[in-house]
Amino acid sequence: MEPKVFKAVLHFIYKDSLIDDDELLAPSSSCMLSASDTFVAKLLGAAERYGLVRLRIMCESLLCKDISVDSVSNILALADRYHALDLKAICLKFAAENLVAVMQTEGFEYLKEKCPLLQSELLKTVAGCEEEFSGEGGKSRSVWGQFCDGNDPNDRSIGQQS
Repeated sequence: MEPKVFKAVLHFIYKDSLIDDDELLAPSSSCMLSASDTFVAKLLGAAERYGLVRLRIMCESLLCKDISVDSVSNILALADRYHALDLKAICLKFAAENLVAVMQTEGFEYLKEKCPLLQSELLKTVAGCEEEFSGEGGKSRSVWGQFCDGNDPNDRSIGQQS
């Protein structure tokens, strides 16, 4: 564990708050680091390792604020690795609702290569979103709707099977 992360864990244990640090609040998408290399990710790992549930929740909250099309795959893998179930559920829902754009990112390629079970969970979430969209009268565009608009990243012809 890095000394800076250890210091933050001790600060949390003694003061029940996060350390005041610019690195802690800096979004990972604004720098070249992957989500797993950020200070918050390392702190999440320490929280999971030492059973600091409140610290884990606080780290999950900070990571939730950083979810974007470009970061969601990496944050999803991170959430899965550290058993951050709430963060994982939010990432799966976000990725399912923005699947076409997410599929075009480097993070999605990482999921395909290194986390095939997460990809399977994402497909189950997509299926759940499809049911949700069809049941609510089209609250927003479904994944099927995105593909039907010709946004298939592989330029394939897509037709719905009956």
